[in-house]
Amino acid sequence: MDAFERYLEQNKCNPECRALTCKSYGEVYKREHHCEIEPKETNFELATYGDALLKFALCSLLLDKCTQLTEEKKQYETDKFLIETVAKHYQLLDYMNFDRSNNKIPQCYEAFENENTKYIATTVEAVLGAIYQKNEDFQEISGLVESWTKL
Repeated sequence: MDAFERYLEQNKCNPECRALTCKSYGEVYKREHHCEIEPKETNFELATYGDALLKFALCSLLLDKCTQLTEEKKQYETDKFLIETVAKHYQLLDYMNFDRSNNKIPQCYEAFENENTKYIATTVEAVLGAIYQKNEDFQEISGLVESWTKL
């Protein structure tokens, strides 16, 4: 079991897990708790942190191993890769907190250009950020990202 799987299992069914809580969950939270969810309790900002870690890990991994670093790493940082390869591998939708009743939010592992599936990629990045925030171990992040390039 890798760090990503451990994080998911430790936070399964936890509606307060920031990394797994999408902005759309605010509607569910409001119905259930009769108040607004704080934006800082959703994964959007944490995903920015995770995105930076992803890019850094890819640069560390690929530097001197390819002739065009920018082009090589680009394939692993797209929403399509994060959704269709990484999220699907971990069955991430099973762990996420989002508004499942909203039929405008696709609940599949296909990255549609005209549909809102970015929330899944955002969650992958947020979990990466949360793992680093908890352990402060960049080697763990690098190993995780390296394993994703082999999926």
